Amino acid sequence: MLRVAVDFGTSSTCSAVSVDGRAPQVVVVDGAPIMPSTVYAASDGTLFVGHEADRQAAVDPSRYEPHPKRRIDEPELLLGDAVLPVVGIIGVVLRRALQEARELAGGAPVDQLVLTHPADWGAARTQKLRRSAHGLAADLVLVPEPVAAAVFHARAHAVPEGGCLAVLDVGGGTVDASVVRRAGPGFHVLSTRGDPNFGGADIDQALLEHIGGQVDASDPQAWRRLVDGRELADRRRRRVLRLDVRGAKETLSRHAFTDVPMPPPFPDAHLTREDLEGLIAAPVQRTVTLLAGTIADAGLRPEQLAGIFLVGGSSRIPMVSRLVLERLGVLPVTLDQPETVVARGALHAVEAADRRAAADRRAAADRRAAVGRPAAADRRAAADPPAAPRQLALPHPAAPHPAASAAWPRVVLPAQSPAPPPRLTALGTRARSRARWLVVGAVLVTMVAVGVTLAALLAGQGLSDRQIAENHYRFAVPDGWQRRGAGQDSNRLDLAPADRTGQADRIFIVESELTYDAGGDAARDRAVAELRTQYDDRRAGTTPPPVDGFDPSASFAGRDVLHYTERVTAGTVDWYVLFTGRYQVSVGCQHDDADDAGAERVRTACERVVSTISILPGGK
Repeated sequence: MLRVAVDFGTSSTCSAVSVDGRAPQVVVVDGAPIMPSTVYAASDGTLFVGHEADRQAAVDPSRYEPHPKRRIDEPELLLGDAVLPVVGIIGVVLRRALQEARELAGGAPVDQLVLTHPADWGAARTQKLRRSAHGLAADLVLVPEPVAAAVFHARAHAVPEGGCLAVLDVGGGTVDASVVRRAGPGFHVLSTRGDPNFGGADIDQALLEHIGGQVDASDPQAWRRLVDGRELADRRRRRVLRLDVRGAKETLSRHAFTDVPMPPPFPDAHLTREDLEGLIAAPVQRTVTLLAGTIADAGLRPEQLAGIFLVGGSSRIPMVSRLVLERLGVLPVTLDQPETVVARGALHAVEAADRRAAADRRAAADRRAAVGRPAAADRRAAADPPAAPRQLALPHPAAPHPAASAAWPRVVLPAQSPAPPPRLTALGTRARSRARWLVVGAVLVTMVAVGVTLAALLAGQGLSDRQIAENHYRFAVPDGWQRRGAGQDSNRLDLAPADRTGQADRIFIVESELTYDAGGDAARDRAVAELRTQYDDRRAGTTPPPVDGFDPSASFAGRDVLHYTERVTAGTVDWYVLFTGRYQVSVGCQHDDADDAGAERVRTACERVVSTISILPGGK
């Protein structure tokens, strides 16, 4: 079995493979453990990835995208004269990573693809990532980046059950801080914060500007031509210089000084670690403050942590570790190749989850066997695959996703079919043929009568003909309402009044898959706590806050729900969140605050949806 994990990063992408359960091995691309996440669209439609894209960028920078991950919220990108959907651009990067991984594994097909993502990505972003990877592997699993890092850390450093670990990821384009708690062989996220304005690329730019300050005086015009010139020769010299500056940064992580070769007419530049630390002191201090705030968000003090783990290529800069120790009093742990940790840890995380799920299924089969359940049922239960984890997220209304272009068709996940009806068992062999058919006839008549009765009851409740079955749930459509269209991902559905009055009136249904069964009180408390963390993050730093009124024990339409409100441009959205098995279904009811009649109509329709929503057979 070939498993491949891809850590799709802002500036670079790292892949790891595991063959038949063996230890993960990092995939080397062009002699390095990472490849640039860059994409270049040639005029003939060819898409180049990584170092090939970087080289082509010197020909026409307008066709070059250096950070596709930062464009995750956009539907399309303009590269030269080509308009391409973002899911296609990301898919090209993932496909190249898998191509390199398969070559390492002798060309074997990928049985399972594991993709990592930031902990604060919601359903829309993770679904976009899923669409980008459609068709690349037989099975697809998503793992939050700090969870993957924590699993890797725990293989060499003890983290007790219930213990918490802080993960600081200083990557090429962003900084992410998270606190995770151990639960069995895995971890779940307690809190997370990010800074999209600092990373390795920003350090490279600061060093380049510092060098410019040294050599600009000798020939200001030549320096401006080098850093801003549009001629092909200038762009090529600039690309080489940037590579040399990046190499100097990495050298200064190990040595006190280095020299940067400069193109004529400039003399070579001399850089010291003191120069580097002076340039990045403020953003690194800000990074440590971000980490401290994330620890506080989790309700912890630094000394209560099982450790602080540094990952990401820029975390190897000594100043990062030193300031974390000085500020928080905890000596952080890092590795020689911190940029490979997340990809390797993702494979360990999925393997551990599979072992845990298999053990749970065996234990359940043993319990069923103890009370006499048929062995065939045990075998079916043991064969059920574990559900792929998705990131729990506070849903929010979003504009419909534009249709993808013909070059990159949008992937629509198939709706889950209801479970087949049970088969009738044969009658006893000692009964005469006529008696057997009489009994069968009586059974059929009874079933028809029961069906007619149920249909009448359902018709009395308005459920017989106006249902929508979407993903893993179904509900009754309120009278006078109709489906408006899909949202940014296939896990969201929108309803609107059929008469089109009340432009603000909307109902949103959003499904999120959990990594655990939230049916028990303790598991529901965990789901509520995770939502509360995201709710608090959305309130922080905004006046007035966009969300309010968090009530984990509300009652609406005869159901126990979690309730909160959200302020949007069109008015107010009341969110009612239900936890059923492994699924969180959130129903958002939007109305115009100035339209009392419309608000009442939305409330009545929303009661209809919430009271009738249920998980489809096989969806638990």
